[in-house]
Amino acid sequence: MRALRLLTIAALSAVLTSSGAAQTDIPVERFRSIELHHGGSVIVRHGPVQRVTIRTGDLRSTRVRLAAGQRLVIENCKPDCPRNYRLQMEIITPELSAVAVSEGGTVAIAGAFPDQPAIETSVGQGGTIDIRPIAADAVHASVHSGGTILTTPRRTLAATVVSGGRITYWGDARVTRSVRDGGVVTRGAREDADKPLSELNPPHVIPPIPPVPPIPPLRNDRN
Repeated sequence: MRALRLLTIAALSAVLTSSGAAQTDIPVERFRSIELHHGGSVIVRHGPVQRVTIRTGDLRSTRVRLAAGQRLVIENCKPDCPRNYRLQMEIITPELSAVAVSEGGTVAIAGAFPDQPAIETSVGQGGTIDIRPIAADAVHASVHSGGTILTTPRRTLAATVVSGGRITYWGDARVTRSVRDGGVVTRGAREDADKPLSELNPPHVIPPIPPVPPIPPLRNDRN
């Protein structure tokens, strides 16, 4: 029944979009986390009532669904996107417990957002998550195979980077870090704490993996 309801909503929204509507509002049930796959730009704002709006793009090329665990999943059309297709979405929600990005794309918090007890973030194979406006007590952040997370933990940060990527944090939280096969967990410069994402230098660059030191030649003690 839920699947049929979502398909009906998608079909109706696609008709509205193709008829020239400037944006598409997508009715959804309650969600607590956001996942973005295969590119696109998602802006998240705080508000008392949840709302999901496609500003640029359409539901013929982007799928939006509610998955188990109250996860709002946004799947872009890779590899079959129309030429020059760009997805831009705005999401309004009163709470947020987790954000995930995979294979490109950006999820960024805009404007003031209430403190959260904890938030979990993950990026895989490229992409950016910017949750600096959320001062969560505990932040769990992981990057695998490239990508960037920007955060302002209030008490603790558990940061993991594997095979390249960057986690940048602001504040004086207690940090537990694990970096394997390249990557960086670093404190951000104070002057960058409130800079727009577009002005950072640049947040999506994957730090290079340090070169393996040369093996010294074997000594021949026979001579």
